Amino acid sequence: MDEHSPVLQALHQGIQTELQGRSLYRKAAEVVQDPKGRQVFASLVHEEEMHLHLLKVQYGALVSEGRWLEMEQAQELQPGQEVETVFPQDDTALADLLPEEGANDLRALELAMQFERTGYQLYEKLAEETDDPKGQEMYAFLAEQEQQHFEFIQRAQEYLQTEGSWYFDEEELPMFEGG
Repeated sequence: MDEHSPVLQALHQGIQTELQGRSLYRKAAEVVQDPKGRQVFASLVHEEEMHLHLLKVQYGALVSEGRWLEMEQAQELQPGQEVETVFPQDDTALADLLPEEGANDLRALELAMQFERTGYQLYEKLAEETDDPKGQEMYAFLAEQEQQHFEFIQRAQEYLQTEGSWYFDEEELPMFEGG
């Protein structure tokens, strides 16, 4: 499949989005004040890495085999070397919006919510535009993940605003550990 095909361009856009999210959450985990906040952002880094992995494997399958993989298969495989060299390892554009040490935790949450909302909208759009059922399934899965992240971050923001400390639900946090 040609790297300029709309299908691969859509996957490329998703990969760039996940790279930005990973960079944003890494930076947030470094600069937020509260240890629980750092743990939340570290979990989000892990989630973005899982999404990035899934997108890269699908990209590689489309380039090399011309077909989408089943979700389970894509989650188990490793991206091929050709995919790893096409994409940068990091994208710090959003992370640069956070100030250095002492960043306002609410600002970090606000940026995270904006990012997750944008990711949700992107994946919903791509699911609608994709003809292949396996591609639609993957984009719908990613949209659902972004929505769950948004809702969790929103609750953390509301709790921090009203209670003055980070929301941290031991029952809910594992959602980020494999979705």
